[in-house]
Amino acid sequence: MTEGNGASSVSRLEIAHRMAGEVAVVAVRGEVDHATADQLIQAVRTGLDHTRGGFCVLDLTAVQFLGGHGLSALLQATRAAENRRQPLRIAVDHNRPVIRPIEITGLEELLALYHSVEEALQA
Repeated sequence: MTEGNGASSVSRLEIAHRMAGEVAVVAVRGEVDHATADQLIQAVRTGLDHTRGGFCVLDLTAVQFLGGHGLSALLQATRAAENRRQPLRIAVDHNRPVIRPIEITGLEELLALYHSVEEALQA
């Protein structure tokens, strides 16, 4: 069988942008994989465009799957934020589908991780 590109094989990713004071918060829900990684990067760029607080918060607490492409997207989004001198703070909570791949790959050393959006905003 070959890999199809039908609707049933496409992952869903829901993205919501909001402001917490002057800081843009990008909330992501669903699966971050090969089909949705670019959406995540673009969502962070949009958040960076709107933030006025010197940094942006990416809320991954409702993500149900984070694959290799998603990990790469997190690195790319972090670099894009650093290039703008607007650090990306990532809320991961104890969401095992998110924190486990980050820990296995050692990316917790490269990403600014927080247990909640509130903690990321106040840090």
